[in-house]
Amino acid sequence: MYLDTSVVVKLYTHEADSAACEKIVVGHKIVSSELLYAELWSALLAKERSGALAPGQRLVVWTLFESHLIDDFVELLPLDGVIVRDAAEIMAKVHPQVPLRTLDALHLATFAGVESGPIFSRDKRMVDAARLLGFAVVA
Repeated sequence: MYLDTSVVVKLYTHEADSAACEKIVVGHKIVSSELLYAELWSALLAKERSGALAPGQRLVVWTLFESHLIDDFVELLPLDGVIVRDAAEIMAKVHPQVPLRTLDALHLATFAGVESGPIFSRDKRMVDAARLLGFAVVA
């Protein structure tokens, strides 16, 4: 199952709908763009700055995430020039209906190039764009 950062953050930290996301993901291998590596780190730092996560907790979460990478529970797919160009095309295809952000378009372009099951996101714009493009989306 392809996950974007909005869902992965909920799997590794406690948020209001973390349990619901865990139920959907259980039994599936997590596939995402290597973009997730930096986005998750950024989200963890933001949670620490806001006081939602202590520095020690951030390191525990990060260590768990990296162990999941090593164990191949999480697979990060490489970004390349083709995906970047595909992301630009995706932004054009969903314009003007969805004001898709660059990083979300990169996730969608990565998803479009793999057989990973549906895409799972809690980001409304990304979900709207994925549906407009005819991608399988977790409801």
